Amino acid sequence: MLFSHNNNNDSVESISNYQQTCSQFIMDLSEDYLKWIERYNLDDFENTKRRNAIGEARTKTSNWIYKYGNSIKKIDIIMNDGINKMAENTAGYPFKFDIYVGNLYRYTYHQIGEIKLRINAIPRPKKLIRLGKYDDKNTLLVNSSSQLNYHISKESFELVDVINDYIILDVKNGLDRDVISVTTILEECENNFVSERRGYSTIIVLTQDVS
Repeated sequence: MLFSHNNNNDSVESISNYQQTCSQFIMDLSEDYLKWIERYNLDDFENTKRRNAIGEARTKTSNWIYKYGNSIKKIDIIMNDGINKMAENTAGYPFKFDIYVGNLYRYTYHQIGEIKLRINAIPRPKKLIRLGKYDDKNTLLVNSSSQLNYHISKESFELVDVINDYIILDVKNGLDRDVISVTTILEECENNFVSERRGYSTIIVLTQDVS
């Protein structure tokens, strides 16, 4: 689900107004996702887990819109990343699935250059797991204010018992405070058939120095 602003005017007033609009949109949309969770009739642990994850995505996305959204494009990237995170956590994860940038996950920072997205995933018993494609045309969903390339090994698409793998992003030409959102898909399979597909969205702010 992608939303974008048709006006490319990056004046201070336009940005400020758009920050407020998008922050409020995230707040309002989070209430819809919370209502969906209630319809699932989950156990208390899973209900609380998903609600907390949506609350965190709502708060951090809003904060990042104001902190790093200094252009219309960056605001769109941050907002859509937050929408993806809320949708992902509404659906939940039937298998273990985490992506790290260094020691950070979900909301991350990295120096300009080569970035390793470290994927850790474990399927449920008697199932296997592999990297999947976002859609028919794209392996990953990438929205970025920087030009970038990425590399994924062919082996990442093979079924395995456990994933401990990397996706390499090349953003050597990025600029300080550029924003990148990457959604990665994993497929849990049984008897060579996909039983579950889940996405995991990671947002990265480029920095000249992460210290």
